[in-house]
Amino acid sequence: MESFWLILAIKGVMIGSIYALISLGFNVIYRTTGVLNFAQGEFLMIGSLAAASVHGKGGVGMGTALLLGVGAAGLTGALVDRLAIRPVRHSPPVVLVIVTIGVSLVLRAAASLIWGTDPYHLPPMSEGHVTAGGVQIEAQSFWILGVAVACMAGLALFFQRTALGRAMRACAENPEAAGLCGIDRGAMSLLAFGLSAVLAGISGILLTPLLSMSYDRGTMLGLKGFASAVLGGLGHPVAGVAGGLILGMLEQFGAWFSSAHKEILALSVVIVLLLCRPQGIFAR
Repeated sequence: MESFWLILAIKGVMIGSIYALISLGFNVIYRTTGVLNFAQGEFLMIGSLAAASVHGKGGVGMGTALLLGVGAAGLTGALVDRLAIRPVRHSPPVVLVIVTIGVSLVLRAAASLIWGTDPYHLPPMSEGHVTAGGVQIEAQSFWILGVAVACMAGLALFFQRTALGRAMRACAENPEAAGLCGIDRGAMSLLAFGLSAVLAGISGILLTPLLSMSYDRGTMLGLKGFASAVLGGLGHPVAGVAGGLILGMLEQFGAWFSSAHKEILALSVVIVLLLCRPQGIFAR
């Protein structure tokens, strides 16, 4: 019985790390531009499908395929900012939300035309299992956790230690003052969307060896990333990471009651928590 709970906890942390990366993408864009990007899940889907297609059908090596997938996601994010967000940047927030929802639908339809409706797969970065405490853990799980932690640490250093990171934070704190100081808010928005899409692409590539990816799977993953960001506290990246881990654990432990309804149980708990604390669990 103890091993059963340990397996659920490990899987919860693993999937929660993916949700945490997606929530980081939401927070990067929101903190820089104030836009809630509901196309985040489609960035994840495009990065994953691009990597899987060039590796499986194009015969490209795994390392190159991963770089191409992340690059495709980042390019998609930059194009979305330039073609869809920039023309309506000064519109009310509800208009921007509707625009990102429309972008999500367009990207999903385009993906179904390019890659079809069949699921795609990627081989794991490491084969086999690791036994810990009598429990077998897939080696891919350690890749997910390690890369997620590295991305989170790198992003924290980027925002705290680099001029670009501080400029993006300045745009989030006071856009008008940042513009008066010579910061190009358009360039910062482009960087935010590109960086957010890169994080999403990495998330999808890490997840695909365990769960196949198709053109419509990114939507639910994006919603879970958004739920994680809101649960922790929207606009607070570290809180969003904690929210992702909590959601991942809730989902896996919900499977103990009903595997068919684990997502409903997890998101229901999230709704109850937000009703009690609308600003997020960790936001001050």
